[in-house]
Amino acid sequence: MLFGVKDIALLEHGCKALEVDSYKSLMILGIPEDCNHEEFEEIIRAPLKPLGKFEVAGKAFLEEDKTKAAIIRLAEEINYSVIPREIKGKRGVWRVVYMPRKQDVEFLTKLNLFLQSEGRTVEDVARVLRQELCPAGAGPSGLPARKVCVPGPGKDPGAAAAAGVDSVPPLDSAEEESKAGDGKRGQRKHKKNRRRHRASDKKL
Repeated sequence: MLFGVKDIALLEHGCKALEVDSYKSLMILGIPEDCNHEEFEEIIRAPLKPLGKFEVAGKAFLEEDKTKAAIIRLAEEINYSVIPREIKGKRGVWRVVYMPRKQDVEFLTKLNLFLQSEGRTVEDVARVLRQELCPAGAGPSGLPARKVCVPGPGKDPGAAAAAGVDSVPPLDSAEEESKAGDGKRGQRKHKKNRRRHRASDKKL
C-alpha cells in the first residue's frame, strides 16, 4: 500500500514522542472520539493477532479529521505479509499505516515529491492502477465478456455453438463455389454438343 508523506510523517512524529521504534509500530487512523479504550482494544485484537504480541503505546486527537489516532507497538519485527490494510471498526473503516521497508523509503520519498510537483496524490495513482488493471467492461479473466449460447433440450450443441460465432465463410468456400460454377458450365456445354451431334445425324 502507498502512503502519503503526511501519513508517514505523522507515524514518525507519534513514535518519536512515545519513544518507540517506528519500524516496529503501526498507526491506526479514523477512530471516533467516542470509542473508549476497552472497546478499541476489543476491535483490534483479532485483526492484529497474526502480528504477535502488541500494546497500545498512545493515542492522540487529530483536530483536522475530528478523529483519534493510535500508535500500536509490536513485540516483534513487522511481518509485511500479514499487516491488515484496514480494520472494520466503530463508525466505519479505520486505516492502518506502517513504515515501508527501509529499502523502499528513498523510492517512496522521490515518488511523493514527484506527485506533489504534478499536483497529484498517491490516491490518484491507486485509482489509475485500479482502472488499468480492472477495466469496467472486462470479464473475470480480464478479457471482454462474450455472449455464450446455451443449447436448449434436444438441440445439437455444435449448432448452438456455431450460432454464437459471427458468420464468416470458410477460406475455401470461394474455391468450392468456383468449382461448382465450372461444373454447371461444363454440363451445359456437354448438352449443347449432344444436341449438335443429333442435328448432324438427322442431316445425314
